[in-house]
Amino acid sequence: MRALLCATCAALLLWSRLAGAATSSPGKEDAKSAAKSARAVPSEVIAVEGIREYRLANGLQVLLIPDASKPTITVNVTYHVGSRMESYGETGMAHLLEHLMFKSTRHMQTVAAELSKRGMRFNGSTNNDRTNYFETFPADPAQLKWALITEAERMTGANILRRDLDSEMTVVRNEMEQGENDPVNILLEKTAAAAYQWHNYGKSTIGARSDIENVNIPHLQAFYRKYYEPDDATLIVAGAFDAPAALREIALDFGKIPRPSRKLDPTYTLEPVQDGEREVTLRRAGGQAALILAYHVPAATSPDYPAFEVIANALGDTPNGRLHKRLVESGKAVQAGAYTQRQAEPGLLNLIMVLKKDDSLDGAVTTMLATAEGMAAEPVTEAELRRAQLQAAKSFDDTMADPERLCVTLSEAIADGDWRLLFVQRDRLQSLTLDHVNQVARDWMKSTNRTMGRFIPTDNLDRAPLANKISAQEALQGFHPAAAVSAGEVFDPSPANLDVRSHRFTLPSGLKAALLPKKNRGETVKLQINLHFGSAKDLDGLRLAGNFVPQLVALGSQHKTRAQIQDGFDALKTEWSVTGSAWVASARLSTTRANLIPALTLLAEVLREPAFPPGEFEQLVRGQISEAESASTDPIPIAETKLKRTVGVYPVSDVRYAPDFPEQIQDLKVLDRAAAVRLYQRFWGANHAELAIVGDFDEPATKSAVTRLFGDWVSTSAYERLSLPASTVFGQRLTSVTKDKANSFVIGELPLKLVDTDNDYPALLAAAHILGAGGFDSRLMVRLRGKEGLSYGAGANLRASNFEPSGSMVFYAIFAPQNRLRVQQGFDEEIARFVKQGVTNEELASAKKAMQADDHTRRASDVEVAAAWTVMLENARTFAFEQDLESKVQALNVEQVNQAIGKWLDPDKIDWSSAGDFK
Repeated sequence: MRALLCATCAALLLWSRLAGAATSSPGKEDAKSAAKSARAVPSEVIAVEGIREYRLANGLQVLLIPDASKPTITVNVTYHVGSRMESYGETGMAHLLEHLMFKSTRHMQTVAAELSKRGMRFNGSTNNDRTNYFETFPADPAQLKWALITEAERMTGANILRRDLDSEMTVVRNEMEQGENDPVNILLEKTAAAAYQWHNYGKSTIGARSDIENVNIPHLQAFYRKYYEPDDATLIVAGAFDAPAALREIALDFGKIPRPSRKLDPTYTLEPVQDGEREVTLRRAGGQAALILAYHVPAATSPDYPAFEVIANALGDTPNGRLHKRLVESGKAVQAGAYTQRQAEPGLLNLIMVLKKDDSLDGAVTTMLATAEGMAAEPVTEAELRRAQLQAAKSFDDTMADPERLCVTLSEAIADGDWRLLFVQRDRLQSLTLDHVNQVARDWMKSTNRTMGRFIPTDNLDRAPLANKISAQEALQGFHPAAAVSAGEVFDPSPANLDVRSHRFTLPSGLKAALLPKKNRGETVKLQINLHFGSAKDLDGLRLAGNFVPQLVALGSQHKTRAQIQDGFDALKTEWSVTGSAWVASARLSTTRANLIPALTLLAEVLREPAFPPGEFEQLVRGQISEAESASTDPIPIAETKLKRTVGVYPVSDVRYAPDFPEQIQDLKVLDRAAAVRLYQRFWGANHAELAIVGDFDEPATKSAVTRLFGDWVSTSAYERLSLPASTVFGQRLTSVTKDKANSFVIGELPLKLVDTDNDYPALLAAAHILGAGGFDSRLMVRLRGKEGLSYGAGANLRASNFEPSGSMVFYAIFAPQNRLRVQQGFDEEIARFVKQGVTNEELASAKKAMQADDHTRRASDVEVAAAWTVMLENARTFAFEQDLESKVQALNVEQVNQAIGKWLDPDKIDWSSAGDFK
């Protein structure tokens, strides 16, 4: 692995590069001034609720959010440019630059590969108003220094070369085609295009295919030089870092970039008031019908904007929203929702309804229109306002407690005009009155402000108000910051410390528990409980009913309706879920110290006292039928299902049997609610269960609550862990043709008789990372995306059982249908070369470092630690097992890895399944 330059050399090279990349080369005096500015540590501009703002002389805005309780660091750079700034013929430029920013710079061959080598979790995204990049990694001053140097490097030093664009072009097309496969996604694009006549919000961020394919490189480079400058960017550093040291490093790395001489003009196009209903109709292949109603709304800076978030919640919440109750519960639709995006300029409120393809659209449209545009006669209620405020408060608390999420959320507020708008919008929503919300609804929720896809002329035009832009400064008037989120402790996420800090016990019922109390930012706490039941013999013939039970238990208890349960969790600021299959179920909570025991009590009621309401049962069945119909035309589930049915051969009655889509639909139509109830009563209990709680909680009180709630929950049925033996079907090449789908999918599986205690398991983990699990640094990604530009996403992963010799190496890629043979050739050649030549010392060293960083980052997540504890409790393990495995990986040499590759990987035994519109 290539060594990093020393800090001094790197800084000198960076300065020489940056000086040459400036829009206008500075003279001697300018260079001296810039060097002096680089040495000067900027003073604080303002501090709000734990976030401190600084400004460099060149205009770069810096936000520092120290949080010693999270042993990770997130570096985020937001550029104040999105598709809104694109000119005629330049649609998609902002998004193209996002892709090219992970390509080459003046001193880096491939940015994405370098990030992957260091085990950093990273991404980029583009929307209408901004482009955002971030990387998250274990807290380490050296890694932070490298990340800051890298971000400064690509701020003005990306190459934006034709060869990089050519290799990425097919990937961008592939991403576009992936979106085109989703009927709702493409309908949203077409509806927005009809709603906007002039404003760039009506154009898809990914751009027009013709603009992307014919992009002018000099124009793209000019777009980059215009917007990727320090005075048009905000740098955010959040997590466990030394703030003064980080500020000095930022001044050193970014302060040397000269302030550009050009001036950025604001966008000024304002959409006129809509003067009548508009209509757009989309006809494409698919398994579901959909309807979208779009209403123009003010910008996020408007005092009226928060009212639309309440309106969207009152209409679109599940299960309490009006659309859900009137469309889904009545059987007219299978899904309904609403959302509005916070944007810098006037945007849209979108209402979405999804129907089974054979449902009547007319009746559902009538109900949806009457509900949306009848709010004047049926105003928002106090309960609806309070529900929206509780959910928003919970989301805000979760954001403030998560550095990575906070960075991305702040980037949206920055795009609106000022990062402090995050807090202004919070305060405005919490202080809303019913009169204000309902006045906004009366002004804007009307037919003449609607785009649906149907045109009806009218003589009595009732216009909505004109949506004017409002400056961030106006919006900030009268703003008073609230108290900063409570800080947490400095926590060591090493396996040894996790074991020491965790306390395990077993309840009389048999439930095994692990409690890990720790002080968290925002007093957050995560919980997971896994329940196991039945056996292959006892569950024979009960596959469908068993698979439904985990979903049904969440739909109502003996004492509360589904809506009341959701309201209860919302009031407790708790996110929750129950998922599972016929033989295992998992429940999760994400809450706070004050709400843990009440939330756990409510969850116990859901799990132990389900009512299986007939009405909710019917809704669930209809929704599942609709999902099966939709999946039956989607290349990804089609390819996966066909492979699963081929390599896993079981009788139809077996709980492990994989039905095809017609079977799924037919089974659902004859599903008996009583069978699900009987199965629950027979099998469910905590005899064979694991529970883990990680975060900020009172341990004695929590242990007492766990004992009280689950200590006597016992099933009388025997339990035998379900065996899933490795497949003995090899070398299959399966193909499924899906009509009118722009994106295709291939999945391959090499069955392995592998258990995670096998001597070769560490070597195979490293091999899988190098071949396909290592992101942009893996061989498959380098070949299929980096070199040939055939796939937006491709790779490989290793699976191994915890208790029996059953595993597999899985390969996958999405691609355009016409590239099918080239993609398969890429897989075949790279895997064959991998088996024949093995790995290099450099590859293994890079993989070890990345895997170690990923393990550290994973253990820094309370959610993942709780999930890991449930698995380890089931297998009578501790985190010492992880430590041992990591030590074995770090001790590997090339000979051991290559020997394991030769022993286990046989390309001829891989089963392949592809699906797409292969004409």
